[in-house]
Amino acid sequence: MQNFGRQKPLRTGSLIVSIFGDSIAPRGGEVWLGSLINVLDPLGISERVVRTAVFRLVKDGILANRQIGRKSYYTLTEAGRMDFAQATRRIYTAPRRDWDGQWGIILTSAVPQPQRQQLRKDLQWLGFGSPSADLFIHPNPDQHQLQGHLNHLGCADVVTCFQAHAVAGCDRTSIGQLVERSWDLHSLETGYRRHLSHFQPILEQLPLNRLSHTDAFYLRTFVIHEYRKTLLRDPGLPAELLPEDWAGSAAFDVTRSIYQRTVAGAEAFIDQYMQTHAGTLPPAGPALTSRFGGL
Repeated sequence: MQNFGRQKPLRTGSLIVSIFGDSIAPRGGEVWLGSLINVLDPLGISERVVRTAVFRLVKDGILANRQIGRKSYYTLTEAGRMDFAQATRRIYTAPRRDWDGQWGIILTSAVPQPQRQQLRKDLQWLGFGSPSADLFIHPNPDQHQLQGHLNHLGCADVVTCFQAHAVAGCDRTSIGQLVERSWDLHSLETGYRRHLSHFQPILEQLPLNRLSHTDAFYLRTFVIHEYRKTLLRDPGLPAELLPEDWAGSAAFDVTRSIYQRTVAGAEAFIDQYMQTHAGTLPPAGPALTSRFGGL
């Protein structure tokens, strides 16, 4: 299974983020740097590259380190934990496809310019689309997360938020054009279909082969690593606003099936090869077993 990693260009920092979120965060959140080096070595990623990537993640405020003797241990920062918690809910939970017809609408024209660019990034992260400058829309906004981001940026008092229904009899074609202007669904569809082309054949072969713990870990890591690249750009639109045969639904099903069949072996691998300052990482508990609706 390690050969799968060699077939694709890997961004080491992004892969480490995937490993932290999928394997380390549910088990205490801290790991010895040597464990990361050893786990990534079979993928052709050198110790120097791992150290450089981890250094950049620390510089970016995602990871923090502490030194015990001659060993370095890394954990998520508070900001990193908040981002991971939001990402985790999106990656391991089936998208909401029901809809009451309401739209969340946000106007940002009164936001001071220094904050506006970051607010735009935050709103896009939350799945909002932008059909025009300073206008953002979403059919299923997470109000709690939205308010948290507005408060964090200190602009809750200058952002105008509405909820609205489309006018009765509004032409569905115009709604479809609004969706096309606001979100790049074609790019998402392409990403999901690429994911399916990689992992559907692997899933079809899994019942015929008994994976080693090593292969289970790498397969679980790569299926999540590749899935999140597209999933975290997906606004989670309701079914009636999506194209027919939306590939995101099939991509979720394939990812969940592979995860369910590799989770036990991958956890055994983590027990053997991942260490914290106290030895083996602690058990994962509900933080892991509740993923994908229950493992």
